[in-house]
Amino acid sequence: MPMLALAQAPTLGSAADFALFSTAGAVTNSGISQVTGNVGSNNGSSTGFGNVNGGMHDMDGVSALCAADVLIAYNQLNGTIPTGNLAPLLGNGVTLTAGVYAVSGAATLGGTLTLDGLNNPNAVFIFQIQGSLSAGAGTRVMLTNGALACNVFWKVEGLVSVASGSVMRGTIIANNAAIE
Repeated sequence: MPMLALAQAPTLGSAADFALFSTAGAVTNSGISQVTGNVGSNNGSSTGFGNVNGGMHDMDGVSALCAADVLIAYNQLNGTIPTGNLAPLLGNGVTLTAGVYAVSGAATLGGTLTLDGLNNPNAVFIFQIQGSLSAGAGTRVMLTNGALACNVFWKVEGLVSVASGSVMRGTIIANNAAIE
């Protein structure tokens, strides 16, 4: 039987209602996208969104509260002690169970990364990436055996780039950089 590693999900507060949010600048969309959840910025404007199933909040009271809640979640994720270290190349058929995973620099996600909840709907996956994160075209984060996207967190210390045709799962919090 695999050993279980326990991680605790951060408190998202009002940020849980947002699909896309920036505390440091604009949120821009290009192409055709379907967004479910609020979109906004506490320090810029949101443009290029045609189909949003949620509210648009730029530099208003809702975005100010969200910015405070994002900072709390970031600090919680940043303060979590890693249960394992990963190489900078993530995915490519690897399966991980719940835990807190650290990457000491920039990371690239390619192929398929499977997150196995081991039939525990409370399984939490935290990725602490100490640089940028780039997801290649066609990359897939797959959830199996009860793993839930609401329990997957990516704390990234740089730019997050997700290529066309990729399927990401979870909440991405990028510190001091953009999400493309």
